Amino acid sequence: MRKAIPAILALSVVLLFAACGEEGTVLANIGDGAVTVENLQRTATLLGDQGLIQTGTSQGREQLLEKSIQMEVLYQSALAAGVDKLPDVQAQLEQSARDVVISNYLRISFANYGFSEDEFYDYYKNHAAELVSPTQANVRHILTENQTDASRVLAELQGGADFTQLAAERSTDRMSAMNGGRLPVLSPDNQVLPPYILQTIFSAKVGEPFGPLESQMGWHVFVVDAFNPGKPLSFDEAKPQIVLALLAPEADVRAYYDAHRDEFDRPDAVSLRYILSATREDAERVIARAAAGEDLGKIASEVSLDAATKDGGGLIPRLFRGRSLPLFSGTGDDKTVEEKAFSIKPGGISEPFELSRGWAVIQVLDFTPGEASQYETVRAQAQSKLFETRVRAKEQEFYDALETNLGVKRNEEAITAYLQSSDK
Repeated sequence: MRKAIPAILALSVVLLFAACGEEGTVLANIGDGAVTVENLQRTATLLGDQGLIQTGTSQGREQLLEKSIQMEVLYQSALAAGVDKLPDVQAQLEQSARDVVISNYLRISFANYGFSEDEFYDYYKNHAAELVSPTQANVRHILTENQTDASRVLAELQGGADFTQLAAERSTDRMSAMNGGRLPVLSPDNQVLPPYILQTIFSAKVGEPFGPLESQMGWHVFVVDAFNPGKPLSFDEAKPQIVLALLAPEADVRAYYDAHRDEFDRPDAVSLRYILSATREDAERVIARAAAGEDLGKIASEVSLDAATKDGGGLIPRLFRGRSLPLFSGTGDDKTVEEKAFSIKPGGISEPFELSRGWAVIQVLDFTPGEASQYETVRAQAQSKLFETRVRAKEQEFYDALETNLGVKRNEEAITAYLQSSDK
């Protein structure tokens, strides 16, 4: 989904084009139409951040102009050819118009999930001290290919080694290594690092290296340099937090957690490497190479038939007991892999076993025992689930009210006949 351009960026686009000429200024006449500064302003705004970047330079504005001229030429040529009169095109235009009207009706009518602006503002005034941006962390890391190397790095750091120097010498993340291992500022909702790594980072002590922790990239050793406290939010910035609090207040979140506690417990987990081969004989050759001392991750990168994990050396960072992996979705292989994975001790390699797509070999890297959840740790997750449940209920209430107002009458006999009719 394309992100809406932030208000400040939209304003920047408007100001930039204002400096370039009046909105009605014609930049190119094309047949019966024209491309104006206003056209380019609208196009840049719809493109979001990309549009702002383009309008920031003369070359970018020229590219935007040429693209707009090209699209106008194509549009007028299509009209001249009568494409807009074709029956299938007419149907598409009608459906597109309906979709635009419906989406904007929902945006306008359901923008605040049934709450008024006054309710939002009252909450904002009464809870201003709580409405702040999330705490962020300034973090450095050293990335290695395996757990053994990461453990050595951690031991050296705990012995007094300089983090910046070790990052430059040992980290496989060469981009951050050039800057002492420094990563972009992290928020708790970061989408790159796994949740369990983020939880560890935001519970760490400043200045104390920790790890090893595994992700799709490899094995990390981290150090938090500082935590940046959140800043007060403006009314518009705080709206997402306000609607969350109104639909899922603290007492209800706690009650939801108590009723669904098992869903938040963390089951046993393993990390593993996975290699998919076409035949049993190919899988046996993988085992023979590993027995001869070759690293299974490198073997996976060379020969695995699984495109999703091959480039990462066959790494599956976390397989939880009783939870399906999208990797095996729709195949039934998840149960087979789970059974094998939890029957092997860390460091062990399985015998070849058959899956729906071929023959597999796995190596279990480590085992993490499950643990019962604590409300304080999973509160945000529980609130999010309750919020989603109540939003769906609100949406259904909204739609049911519309049906009632319009007096929808279903022809149950015709509906039953339609649903029961055989496919033709």
